[in-house]
Amino acid sequence: MREDRGLATLEMTLVLTILVPLLFSILEFGAALERWLAQDAATVQAARFAGEVGGDTPEVRGLLAEQMRASGVDPATVTIEIAPARVGWREPVRVSVASEYRIAIPFLFSTTLPLRSSAISRGEVNR
Repeated sequence: MREDRGLATLEMTLVLTILVPLLFSILEFGAALERWLAQDAATVQAARFAGEVGGDTPEVRGLLAEQMRASGVDPATVTIEIAPARVGWREPVRVSVASEYRIAIPFLFSTTLPLRSSAISRGEVNR
């Protein structure tokens, strides 16, 4: 008869070295996706508001900062671009938001994932 002592420990060690990184990968990328979806929704809302008020105003940036803060993102770490600064009736306005999300997966790697969102709206101000 063969001796099987220690075989269960070896199997569990091999399984854990595969399952722990897999579990953390699912959690980390799920959190990154959730953050990107929140950022994207805030960007769309800000683009609509920028079209409504006529371009890049402090109110648009304030709305975007408030939405990012409500999503758990520090607005100071987010890059916001609104172009052009002033729009008229039916002119396009683009709002772009860029941020980074740090991902750390045990036993594999650690990196920063860039998250970018962009939305275009039409101006509603008749100038």
